[in-house]
Amino acid sequence: MDQPQVVFDPEAVEQLELSGFLSEVVARVRQRVIKRQREVPIAGLKALSAMQKRPLDLASALRHDRGLSLIVEIKRRSHHGKLLVEGRYEPDELARLYAGLGLQAIAVATEPHYYESELHHLTYVSKVVNIPVLRQDFVFDRYQVYESRAAGADGVILVAALLGEHRLWDLVSLTQRLRMTAIVQVETEEELSRALKTDPRVIGISNVDWRTLEVDLTKTTRLRKQIPDHTVVISMGGMRTPEDVALVYEAGVDAIMVGEVILLSPAPTETVHHLYSLIDSDPTNPTKD
Repeated sequence: MDQPQVVFDPEAVEQLELSGFLSEVVARVRQRVIKRQREVPIAGLKALSAMQKRPLDLASALRHDRGLSLIVEIKRRSHHGKLLVEGRYEPDELARLYAGLGLQAIAVATEPHYYESELHHLTYVSKVVNIPVLRQDFVFDRYQVYESRAAGADGVILVAALLGEHRLWDLVSLTQRLRMTAIVQVETEEELSRALKTDPRVIGISNVDWRTLEVDLTKTTRLRKQIPDHTVVISMGGMRTPEDVALVYEAGVDAIMVGEVILLSPAPTETVHHLYSLIDSDPTNPTKD
């Protein structure tokens, strides 16, 4: 007897072996998505998305002619609870300040429990800058992708550790249909293998372990060798010194994503100059090739 055909439902959450922090994340985000779906049906989000300006092309922005591109994260707290911005939190003002540094993109945290941030923070930022704005959150549902576009995002970060192969493929495909860019964030060889099957335009290599918060920049140097040249590669997190930046630059990445070291700096321009001081590249200097 013929076996019944198995039809994949991308809306069904695939069973991954999640534990600790990531398991807690999925449980919290799932409940939040269900609540938002009741408040704003997906049809309303699609209508809002159609009213937004065309998304900016992140991949092209990162492959500019001046060397190592820079993405700055804007968030009130790190995901492990460290306060990064004291007093009044004004992400749009921070975005204006950082955009003036000459960086190529901004990643805005929108998760309320861990980052103490909201989706409307992204909308504020998207209205005051003319560079790609990314949603930094724990995205695992189609609803969140439409929600991101409706809020003005040019792209989203997809954490491979949260997404099985089929769901990751589905979300990458959806971002492409919406003319957005997905950064597929990976940390291990297994996650990279899963990510490459979706043929993403941009891959982000996370240097920070979700569980221990330990930084290992050799993840970038090791995984970069396994990524095709046509894919834009970002080294994400953990870079605090000029030596750190030089290490990932020599590995051949197109961009770095930096958050804490700039958010905590009283002089961000000088901080960027310092981070880039050992390489022949500086996003704050438009005349330097």
